[in-house]
Amino acid sequence: MRAIVTAISLAVGVSLAPISHAQDAEPRPQAEVMVLGTFHFTGGGQDMINPEVDDFLAPNRQAEIAEILDRLEAFAPTRIAVELTPEHEAAFNARYGEFVAGERELGVNERQQIGMRLAARLGHDRLYAVDSPGGMDFDAMMSAAAAADQSALMAEWESYIGDVQAYLAKTESLDRSILERMISQNSDDLREMHNLYLILAQMGGADNPAGAREMTNWWGRNLQIFANIARIAEPGERVLVVYGAGHKALLDDYFQGAPNITWIESLDYLVESPAPATE
Repeated sequence: MRAIVTAISLAVGVSLAPISHAQDAEPRPQAEVMVLGTFHFTGGGQDMINPEVDDFLAPNRQAEIAEILDRLEAFAPTRIAVELTPEHEAAFNARYGEFVAGERELGVNERQQIGMRLAARLGHDRLYAVDSPGGMDFDAMMSAAAAADQSALMAEWESYIGDVQAYLAKTESLDRSILERMISQNSDDLREMHNLYLILAQMGGADNPAGAREMTNWWGRNLQIFANIARIAEPGERVLVVYGAGHKALLDDYFQGAPNITWIESLDYLVESPAPATE
């Protein structure tokens, strides 16, 4: 261990001598972060696979959303982060202020129906926009695979994406409640389906590794999102992140690995009914 520390010290060119008062300092409570993977209530339209949508403003759907909020409220988040780029944060919070004041109704998207509604329940004065822009050039990856004569890989891709579509058709149908769909969005089964990106990463040849390039962008985009969330996850805060389920696998990996943040399992709150309030 001493050799490793010495090597790090030499590599970065700084002294890693112990700080004299470190043993006397009170340890700061770590922030807790829970990533709630969700489908897009408006249907998305730009994702690889887009969900079926219903009238989520209808009374029965509003009651289902309220049940989800009951369960998330048990986590008692002190900050709520949503899938929105920072330049839109001020306008988003202005709209939130109008909602809290009773001057405006909420729209149908999950940022408002889950993020704003829960924030209002908890008396938060704002929400946090933590998205980082970016997309995937699927045409470039498919073209690179064709140019590299990767017919077997393309067949594997078609089979895998077919399995994903069949799974989502079963678990995301409109006859299921929003809570049931949300549990599916945060399940281990869906997490494993993130492996489809590693098939995409293989597309292309040495002269045009389009798949690896696009997946580098995807992993990097999620790392930037992680960093945006981590900046608001100050010691002692409990941060709820409301985000598209396609991001959850990587964000969970990053937060599970971060030594200064405690990762919280979202299913622990979605599956279990909230504890009754004490008198």
